[in-house]
This record gives sequence, C-alpha cells and structure tokens, in this order.
Amino acid sequence: MVEKEKLRDKISFIEKNMRRLDTIRQMPVTDFTEESTAYHAAIRLLQVSIEAMIDIGNHLVARERLGVPKTYGEIFELLARAQIIPEDFTVTAHKMVKFRNRAVHLYSDLDGQEVYRILQNNLNDFSLFIGYVVQRYLAEKNYPDTTDTVRKKGNPEEKSLPSK
Repeated sequence: MVEKEKLRDKISFIEKNMRRLDTIRQMPVTDFTEESTAYHAAIRLLQVSIEAMIDIGNHLVARERLGVPKTYGEIFELLARAQIIPEDFTVTAHKMVKFRNRAVHLYSDLDGQEVYRILQNNLNDFSLFIGYVVQRYLAEKNYPDTTDTVRKKGNPEEKSLPSK
C-alpha cells in the first residue's frame, strides 16, 4: 500500500525547494556566476529535489509492484507504463536524472549558464510530476470524506440536538 504521508512529506520538501529556487531564479544572469553562493545553492536544491522525485517514484514502483528498476531513469519508465505519469514525461525525467548524476559525480562539468537556463525554463517540471502523483494518490476524489458516510449510516455515539 502506498504511504500517503511519505508522498506528502517528499512533495512538501520539493515544494519548499522550488520556492527557494524561485527566489534564486529572480537574480540577474550577470550575478549568477560559478563563484556565487546562489549557483552552488541552486545545484544542490535541484539535486535533492530530483532525488526526492526519485524517492517518490521508487516508493510507488515498490508499493504498486511495478517491477525492479535497474536505473533511476527506469523508475519513471515503470511509472509511465502503469500510467501514473504520461509517457512523454519520461523524456523530461531522464534529463532530470542525468542532471542529478552530473551534479553528484561530474560537478565540474556543470556551468552557470546551463543551471541558470534550468532555473528559468524547467522548474515547472517538478510541479508537473507533483501534479501527476497528487492526482493519482492524494486528490480528494480518491480519498472521500468519511464523515458524511458515518452520519448517513448513523453513528451511535453521535447524539441529535433536541429540536425546538
């Protein structure tokens, strides 16, 4: 069974990072250099946000018994096959995973212009992924309010107010 609280925690983590990245995104490109703290903060925030997406995906793959992914990219392929995310989002997810791998292992290959371009053009990709997960697992229609059901069936603990 999918742990909704785990999904909520990871989504909240990503959303908090997106707010921080949005602040960094407002910087003029001339101030966003490879020597700036904002540059290094942006790389780290992107990296850990992508890792949180991977964690969410891995949790869903395991709990839904979709298979055993051999790579981070394969997690998103399995999610697409199960129609949890759209097939075309796997292209985006693969690019995100590649960026994460470069940030972790080949950090000297990253440059300020590339990171700035990601901040300007691609932060919405995180929102898209969150939307797919929320729609499937956390949307209200999937978790109806049980209060009305209890009232309709009659709860012996619930007392009616006297009519006047």
